[in-house]
Amino acid sequence: MRVKRLQEILSDNRFELLLFALLLLLFDKIFVPDANIYTSYVWPINMIILGFAAAGIFKERVRYIVWLKNLLFILSVLIPLLFVVIVKIPFLVQLAFLVYTTYYTLIFIEVLYQIFRKSEATLSVILGSVSGFLLLIVIAQFTFLLIEYNAPQSFGGLSPGNIPYIYNQLSYFSMVTLATVGYGDIAPLSDAARLTTMFFTIAGQFYMVALVGIIISRFNNVK
Repeated sequence: MRVKRLQEILSDNRFELLLFALLLLLFDKIFVPDANIYTSYVWPINMIILGFAAAGIFKERVRYIVWLKNLLFILSVLIPLLFVVIVKIPFLVQLAFLVYTTYYTLIFIEVLYQIFRKSEATLSVILGSVSGFLLLIVIAQFTFLLIEYNAPQSFGGLSPGNIPYIYNQLSYFSMVTLATVGYGDIAPLSDAARLTTMFFTIAGQFYMVALVGIIISRFNNVK
């Protein structure tokens, strides 16, 4: 009974947990300036927390999707634990980026599905909407990282360094891209980088406009 009750609590607060995990991943480096500590301890813990939080979102009942989600979840937890080994093998590095991109894309789709199903603009819908936007940022940063890893110097303005260092810079670039701020300190140079940046810029704007319109319309329906 206690396990069932715990599952119910986690399910009821799934968007809160997901939002918390995403905020940790994207912003807690502010409080951990030491790059070695962040890479060795904080980032792996953040990715594991996000993996568990994302898994709690999924309500899909189609068997092959459940199997795929479970596989990606396991890999998303194992990757940060084995990162020291993975980083030495280029194929495994690319596979890790693909796993994260695919897993969080599936979670993003599931979040959208659950939001659109709601008939009222509840707090859960609002938190889910914010989580969806942050998920889009995470998807973008792993996509950009995959491009830069396969074709170095695809993004101008990046300071040279190891994967975690490039990851942090592209995390920032992903945020300003989806927010359409465009400071210009980092810029896409290759065709693949430019097209992908254009895609996420449009996706981010469409997401915000569509979600804001839906939420406002549902508030009006309540009245």
